[in-house]
Amino acid sequence: MKPFITPFFLLVFGLTLAQQQQPVQISEDILKSIEQDVWIPFMEAYDQSDSQKLRAIHSKNIIRVTMAQNQIEIGEAYLDNFGNFVENVKENGSKIGIAFALLTTALDKTEQLAYQTGYYRFSSKHHDEKELMVRGYGEFSVVLKKENGQWKIWLDADKRINLSHEDFNGQKMIYKLK
Repeated sequence: MKPFITPFFLLVFGLTLAQQQQPVQISEDILKSIEQDVWIPFMEAYDQSDSQKLRAIHSKNIIRVTMAQNQIEIGEAYLDNFGNFVENVKENGSKIGIAFALLTTALDKTEQLAYQTGYYRFSSKHHDEKELMVRGYGEFSVVLKKENGQWKIWLDADKRINLSHEDFNGQKMIYKLK
């Protein structure tokens, strides 16, 4: 006997599947708290070459994946390297800047973990230049973890990509310093 699938079964199955795939709405309050805890201080840390501010937005148990180098760094060793980079920029009389275009946000049910993807725009100014110049774009994925009531970067992965200025600026959510 051949199995018989009724149109009713297909309809119920289709509706059930569609309901399971509905995107979860992330509240504006959560997005704003992530922006205030992570993205604004991140941009300020670059702008001010402030390694302490940079360290403060990362979990002490940070996992850092540099995809182009097939490299993973963790914890204090990564934070020291990143902090040294920022300090060296200041010592050389240069300046750096970063802006973010958010693409997606996902949240766990306890609202203690968030996953975000997006693009970043890296800019720099060498000591002999008058203003910041865009040097390139990248794509990132982060897992943010709430620690003592504040969002912290717990996992950070990125890679450089070819992206046009228009594609970056055409995104709905862009974080940049004024």
